Amino acid sequence: MGTGPADAPEDDWAYSCSTWDGFQQFVDTPVPAPPAPDAPPRSVEDKLAYHSRFVTVQTPAIDKVSRTVRTLMVLGRHQDTTARPSLIVTGAAACGKTTAILHIGRACHLATHARAGADASRQTVPVAYILVPPGATAKTLAAEFARYLGIPVTSRMTQAQITTAVCHTYAAARVRLVLIDFTDRG
Repeated sequence: MGTGPADAPEDDWAYSCSTWDGFQQFVDTPVPAPPAPDAPPRSVEDKLAYHSRFVTVQTPAIDKVSRTVRTLMVLGRHQDTTARPSLIVTGAAACGKTTAILHIGRACHLATHARAGADASRQTVPVAYILVPPGATAKTLAAEFARYLGIPVTSRMTQAQITTAVCHTYAAARVRLVLIDFTDRG
């Protein structure tokens, strides 16, 4: 639709996770391991490369958010007639909210696929990560949900048409966790 994250820089890793292919690449990329205590010293370039990759430190805050999400997913698993439980992660800019939710998304994705097995896992999309642009309208938000799974959207489609296509596709793909990241990029 020409608005929002489509204008984000290509090297922005949060933006690259906002499509299924990008999120799948993020999940499949091995988490960098710290050097072994007896390893030879690394060059400055190697150190910078290590620290610039997605390294999540298991802090008490990350553990608490992860535990809360798992609990809410269990509680919402059998709710067919009402809204499922949700969680809002808030905090100051650059405090790690995106890092935390992407860590949780990766863990949910890997756990779901490990339980399903190789054949079944190809048919499911357990996690959707939506990056909401500043000033998004309801239609723009629906279009971002569509963009994640590559659902075609035209400018002539109404918000209701986009939402219907998204709901149908997400249900068919068996999306279990939706991560919505509101950004203030401009």
